[in-house]
Amino acid sequence: MGNELILVINPGSTSTKVALYDGPLERDMRTLTHGSEELKKYPAINDQLDFRRQAIVDYLIDKKVGLSDLAAIASRGGVVGRLESGAHLVDEAFVEASLNSPQNHVANLAPVIAYELARQAGLKAYVYDPVCALGQPAEVLTLSGLPELPRPFLTHVLNSRAVSYEQAENDGRELADTSYVVVHLGGGITSNLIVGGRILDIVADDEGTFSPERSGGLPARYLAKLCYSGKYSEKEMTSLLKGKGGLMAYLGTNDLLEVEKLIEDGDSQALMVYEAMAIQIAKDIASLFPVVNGRVDKIILTGGLANSKHLTGLIRQRVEFLAPVSVIAGTFEMKALALGILRVLRGQEEPHINIF
Repeated sequence: MGNELILVINPGSTSTKVALYDGPLERDMRTLTHGSEELKKYPAINDQLDFRRQAIVDYLIDKKVGLSDLAAIASRGGVVGRLESGAHLVDEAFVEASLNSPQNHVANLAPVIAYELARQAGLKAYVYDPVCALGQPAEVLTLSGLPELPRPFLTHVLNSRAVSYEQAENDGRELADTSYVVVHLGGGITSNLIVGGRILDIVADDEGTFSPERSGGLPARYLAKLCYSGKYSEKEMTSLLKGKGGLMAYLGTNDLLEVEKLIEDGDSQALMVYEAMAIQIAKDIASLFPVVNGRVDKIILTGGLANSKHLTGLIRQRVEFLAPVSVIAGTFEMKALALGILRVLRGQEEPHINIF
């Protein structure tokens, strides 16, 4: 087996996660934290490019790894149109699309940094399962009720597909022969119908259940009235929907452990809100079954909140009549990025090339 050392880059709002994988084995992982005062120097996301790139270069220097030691660079991808899932070779057109994305998302910087570093060493840089990697969904599933508002189809692609691969391997099956509903339980919650490894339909974080900090789907007429009530600016309203909604709105915290402690202490309001969230998650799961006439092999609960046996237990008891329930707790973004590109290096998966 030749060189399989892969650098993984995954930027977040106030940090950049980096890792080195030697084949499937994690050699090192680190979160490079960026202070709020430091980030304030950069008015726009794209202005952070040189700063974040240098942080990654410094990490490699600290690990005594040169760019020429790498086999490839794997990066998270942002919103650059409607892409297929899987690996995408990053070229100049992909970089241009990332820098000019209509979505102000820090993930758009990752392929740019990866490309610039890879070019220095004559390597290839790849994106794997970017945020917008849901291909072209069936037109019948994009209708929302208003032609002006088609469903945007954005979800937790990377982690949801990663646990699908893991579940198929655990079951001794080929991913192409599976049908799963994967629920990502995090700060935002999404339910994803994944058939043959492809995300066929979703319940997005603004369509279904509320979550620790997001409001989920709301009564549309009353939402419109609230938006035009004069009480909130557009920015404030957006913050209520994403950041200050859900558990935060009802209980003043987005920490599930704190909510569970309130319940243990006899807080009836906390118990009601908690159970309401679990019921709504179960309803989201069930809503995807008709898309494939009920032919779902397994329901998979993943994400950070899946570590809660109480929450997963409440969900399980309401949906296991539909299909067996599996829990793969945690998030596996770095591993998913590395393993995706490892499959490319080993010739097990063909990357998408020249997509723009």
